[in-house]
Amino acid sequence: MRRREFIGAAGAATMFALTARTYAQGNGRTPRIAIVAVATRIEDITIHGVPAFKGYFSELERLGYIEGTNLLVERYSALGRFDRFQDIAQTVVERAPDLIVTWSNVLALRLKSLTTTIPIVLAGADPIAAGLITNLARPEANVTGVSSDAGLEIWGKRLQVFVDAVPMLRNARFLVTDDTTHWAKIVFAVLSQAAQQLNISIRAAVVGNAPDLPAYERVFQQMAGERVDGLVVADGAEHVVNRASIVRLAAQYRMPAMYAFREFVHAGGLLSYGIDLADSARRMADMTVELLNGKRPGQIPFYQQIKFELVLNRATAGALGLEFPANVLATADEVIE
Repeated sequence: MRRREFIGAAGAATMFALTARTYAQGNGRTPRIAIVAVATRIEDITIHGVPAFKGYFSELERLGYIEGTNLLVERYSALGRFDRFQDIAQTVVERAPDLIVTWSNVLALRLKSLTTTIPIVLAGADPIAAGLITNLARPEANVTGVSSDAGLEIWGKRLQVFVDAVPMLRNARFLVTDDTTHWAKIVFAVLSQAAQQLNISIRAAVVGNAPDLPAYERVFQQMAGERVDGLVVADGAEHVVNRASIVRLAAQYRMPAMYAFREFVHAGGLLSYGIDLADSARRMADMTVELLNGKRPGQIPFYQQIKFELVLNRATAGALGLEFPANVLATADEVIE
């Protein structure tokens, strides 16, 4: 990583390190945590930023931990660049915070490979399938957190709901940053099996390890040339950060798309089936406090989400010339008119 890129990804570290020394001279040692984001800008990792971080910091404050008073926070972001993960993970571990918080299985794996002692709180997909732990009830080593799904089967369910909502779906794609990772391969295997049972075709549409607007535009142009009639968007944080661009391109190319989170539908996407990101963030804050108060990761079971919500956007459906079937509307948790 070039020096300028490193400062952009982890620029807040120096400032907070100075603050830490100031507090240490006063009332003793102040807890210091590191938040490591995949794509969120440093300035958005705050209580006034994007919903997930707003939920996280609000819950911390409710539980008595207030940044700048009795808590120090260092912020890092890969800004959507997967090739920065190793350098950022190395930097974070070398700074030895009391606890690391991340929203990425891949980042958690990099961090775990570098430390067995610093607790890691993760919000990510199936941690067992990802190879992070082997037991949800008693996570081994130094990782605990919140699972954003109830196992890989959720992807088959998403595809089924997508087909129910868009019955003419035949030639689908799975939008993913890198289809060579372990996680992408096992998710695509589930999607492929479900697609075969539903009598549709599905292939990977790869954005690449630098997911920016030109990269997304290239993928959508390619899909248009292949007459793709439906898109399943992976649940990576880089897609969440770029949701406005993805939704706009889906509308431009008149392509129905299924998303993992309601934030896409609120931005104008067609439909989503998944968890509440703000709820996951609050649960991560609860775990953060438990760890700061002396618990070990192995004493905090991985929380597995059990509530999945279907959110529909009828305005977007109308713009695409679609109408949600009655059975889909009847099962929706939220319908945006």
